Amino acid sequence: MLFIFKALPAYFRNYKKPSAILLLALLVELAFETLLPVSFKIVVDSAIIPQDFQRLLLILGALVVGAALAAGMGVVRDRTYAFVGPRVMKDMHERLFRHIQGMSMEFFSRRGAGDLLARFNSDLASVDAFVMMLPYVLLSFLGLFLNVIVLFLLQWQLALVALAGLPLCLVGPKLFGARAYDANYELKEEQAGITGTIQENLGAQTVVKAFGLQGRMNDQFADAMDRYVRKASRSHFLSFLVDRTTNLGTVVLNLIAICIGSALAFNGLLSIGSLLAFSTILLTLSNLVAAVTWIVPQMMQASAGMERITEILDEQPAVTDAPDAKTLSPLSDGIEFRGVSFGYAKGQTNLSDIRLQIPYGSYAAFVGSSGSGKSTIINLLMRFYDPNEGSVRYDGVDIARVTQQSLRSQISIVFQDNFLFNISLRENIRLGNPAASDEDVERAARAAEIHDFIMTLPERYDTLAGERGGRLSGGQRQRIGIARAMIRNPRLLILDEATSALDPATEEAVNKTILNLARTTTVVSITHRLASAEQADRIFVLDKGRLVEQGTHEALLATQGKYAEAWEKQSGFSFSDDGIHAVIQPAKLKKVPLFEAADLAFLTEISPLFVTESFPTGKVVIREGDPGDKFYIVVRGKVEVSKEIDGATSKLAVLSDGDFFGEVALLRNVARTATITTLVPTMFITLSRESFQHILDKEPDLQRILLEARG
Repeated sequence: MLFIFKALPAYFRNYKKPSAILLLALLVELAFETLLPVSFKIVVDSAIIPQDFQRLLLILGALVVGAALAAGMGVVRDRTYAFVGPRVMKDMHERLFRHIQGMSMEFFSRRGAGDLLARFNSDLASVDAFVMMLPYVLLSFLGLFLNVIVLFLLQWQLALVALAGLPLCLVGPKLFGARAYDANYELKEEQAGITGTIQENLGAQTVVKAFGLQGRMNDQFADAMDRYVRKASRSHFLSFLVDRTTNLGTVVLNLIAICIGSALAFNGLLSIGSLLAFSTILLTLSNLVAAVTWIVPQMMQASAGMERITEILDEQPAVTDAPDAKTLSPLSDGIEFRGVSFGYAKGQTNLSDIRLQIPYGSYAAFVGSSGSGKSTIINLLMRFYDPNEGSVRYDGVDIARVTQQSLRSQISIVFQDNFLFNISLRENIRLGNPAASDEDVERAARAAEIHDFIMTLPERYDTLAGERGGRLSGGQRQRIGIARAMIRNPRLLILDEATSALDPATEEAVNKTILNLARTTTVVSITHRLASAEQADRIFVLDKGRLVEQGTHEALLATQGKYAEAWEKQSGFSFSDDGIHAVIQPAKLKKVPLFEAADLAFLTEISPLFVTESFPTGKVVIREGDPGDKFYIVVRGKVEVSKEIDGATSKLAVLSDGDFFGEVALLRNVARTATITTLVPTMFITLSRESFQHILDKEPDLQRILLEARG
């Protein structure tokens, strides 16, 4: 409960002078409020009973001056604290925000965004509420202490009785304080979890809508709120008990003191003025105790919030600059992975003994299936993580020995899903190089093939991107991200599936731009689409965290290994000039098990019957249980295969370029056995059973062969 008092002084030390003025004003106020009840004794015993009018005027005049001084110092206190309090909270917010900015990516993968938001929205809010009432807190606690001293000065025997009864007021905090604090901390943890659930749900609405998960989400949120209600009820009841038992003790204490004091005054052992002053101070003391009991729950909430904030502030980044870290010189020779092994978690291996070199000015591509380690290569190149074994070297220098700022200032990256801030498109592009001119911004936009679109907008480059770039399509956001990377003029340009959301025509144009960039900088492309890697100087093929092949496109095709196998799967399509329509080659159809028994003449006849269909991210293409009437081949993109198992959605596989599904629907009217949802904008070519059957009716023997082939 006292944790808040241990943490706050460090923030107030930044404002020593106003804090000293504040303390002085508080002491003046406190002195007047404490001595005011004592004036009753002086007025009654020294002026009223002796009938000394002159002394009465002097005492009353002193009280008026004291009241004016206290009121004036009260205004000074309010004005000073109005200056200090918000600045203390500003410092606290900024310290937490700066600390989070300095944390490594490991921290963000471990700490949910909702939990971190709760530190600001809930925990700092409770601390803020307590800080704003801090003068009242100090007046209450110090007033309690000073009034006890005054009681002893007035009548020490009666003060002893009152002091002996004071523990009655502390029974509640003693019995229930610790449990109330723990319950309040648990309540804040639950609030953080609810914040995380809401944030996750808002960010996953495409998935929620695509899979029809609204009912399940409502049920899960209702369960979370039920847990919140139980914990909130316990926390509030324990806090009420602290307050209630303290008030009861205060009433009993007042009754005892009044009874004994009255008896002493009746027998002449206590003056009337002293009894009046003592009773007034005791009532003040009771009010202060009541105030403290009201403060205690606020203090517990603030302490729990401050402890959760301190938990974050105590965390240290996993990736830090070495004490002797040097500034990295501009990349000029190349990059080397020297025996690199890495895993995100203990006992996990995501990369194993990677050894490779990327010469400066070359175009390198990393390819492989999902989970092969491509994204991990990026994380290590950017030094978001450090290898468990081996080293990543720029111009022969281990990047663990240079400053992160000097490393990343030479790197620009285009992510698969580019985040745009809700600022103008111009400023979103300029983020890559804050010193860039408007002409530089426009030049980068032209290179990324987005300038013409921007010029069609009413506000052109001043158009706001919307939250997370929501006013733009996925492809448009991607091109803005590419422009932002290009304007940086990096020594190393990293492309993380950078063209996955682009149509074929735009992708081809952007790939040409990338090839031009590769003449003046080093380009590292992470892609599952091999057509984007075809022109690379060197292609690195990853499989289950290992580097299994490397070489040029032609050399890798000649080895007939994993790259050649993947190339064969993804090739066999051609596109219209605008990139909107795709055509499958008959030889490609021959690779589909259903069509293995068909001759090329038949496949040539059915290939024009395939229709191009395109879906945005998060779209349900087919749903489990729906009637099956169409065969799908993925031309470009990525989809997730999922199935309901025991009431839960299970992810079975991820399909990408060249994969297919639903071929049995061409032969039989059967229900879909899984749900297919797009993970990125995806283009299919599809063949309906009706069109296929129309051709098969002319080839009864082939229909029998195909049915037998499918069993």
